[in-house]
Amino acid sequence: MYEKIWLAGLGAYARSEKKGQEGKAFFDELVVDGEKVRDRASEKIDELKGKAKDSIGEVVDKVRDILKLEKDKDTEELSRQIEALSKAVSELAAVEKKAAPAKKSA
Repeated sequence: MYEKIWLAGLGAYARSEKKGQEGKAFFDELVVDGEKVRDRASEKIDELKGKAKDSIGEVVDKVRDILKLEKDKDTEELSRQIEALSKAVSELAAVEKKAAPAKKSA
């Protein structure tokens, strides 16, 4: 499509050369119209870029929230494991403390 637009522009230029001053004026009008189309397209592209940036930002925020939740879950699980391990170590220390005097008297 872009190649056809380019070729149409070249064709318009070639015809304008054939028609002299009238063709030059017509070609200049085409250039002005082309600039307007370019400016509208540029504005639309900027608008779409903004929307895409916002959408990507929302997705990134959602992913961060998901990762934070998983991190919180992991932290909670580790805390439970540490508590269980601490309890087991305390119980084992108490058992060994009771067993130590029995070993000395034996």
